[in-house]
Amino acid sequence: MRQRARPLLGTLVEVRAQGASATAFDVAADAAFDAVAQVHALMSFHEAGSDLRRIARARAGERLVVHPHTAAVLRSAQRWARASDGAFDAGCAPRAVEQGWLPAPADGTPPGALPFEDALELAGHSVHVHAPVWLDFGGIAKGYAVDLAVARLRRAGMRTGAVNAGGDLRVFGTLEETVHVRSPFDAATLWPVAALKDSACATSASGAVARRGAAPVDSPAPRSVTVLAPTACAADALTKIVWQQGELASQLLRRARARALVVRADGSVWQS
Repeated sequence: MRQRARPLLGTLVEVRAQGASATAFDVAADAAFDAVAQVHALMSFHEAGSDLRRIARARAGERLVVHPHTAAVLRSAQRWARASDGAFDAGCAPRAVEQGWLPAPADGTPPGALPFEDALELAGHSVHVHAPVWLDFGGIAKGYAVDLAVARLRRAGMRTGAVNAGGDLRVFGTLEETVHVRSPFDAATLWPVAALKDSACATSASGAVARRGAAPVDSPAPRSVTVLAPTACAADALTKIVWQQGELASQLLRRARARALVVRADGSVWQS
């Protein structure tokens, strides 16, 4: 198994592949890393030139043309928002700015109260802004980047391998990996929970979800939520939904062909 890692998306992105020469793997890995870096450049709220900041500067009535990757993630985010009755909220950047997790954009148009899925209308790669909105794709873009990196590896001839970006993991081909979650009793102990093959998983821990302003409905509160799904993008989004909705997300998980494991602070566990 050949592997390389590079710091991207605020974490360490690891690329692995089996059955390839060193030269072929390096070419494939570079393509995968370039894809992840492109997603970061397009969808970072920190970057003044990103598509997300361009949207944050837009006023009601404006139309913007965004990159196809940005349009794909926005379309997916809107779909998850509507499917979860707003539990998935990519329009939460104002709350993140207020809490100090994101920088206040000096060039941003003050956001309105309209939900992001209604404030922005997509037609192809064109975004019609019905009301100003500040987007944070921190709950979905990393998974999309992992899926894109896997696609680049496959296009470069890699038949078996994996991409891991800080807990967003997707494996493909004949590779099988065991997914672990951290024990709520001992941070040094990992629990094996599932075997992953030709699919993806994502985990949200307490700090990451609090950053996005989630309000869990389960009591006691979750310590971590792990979702296994066909794609990393879906797994990433569903962790945020399950965190807020708990067992109420069971039907949505079934429709998405996904499974969830919730570890609560008191050590109790719920799984779909």
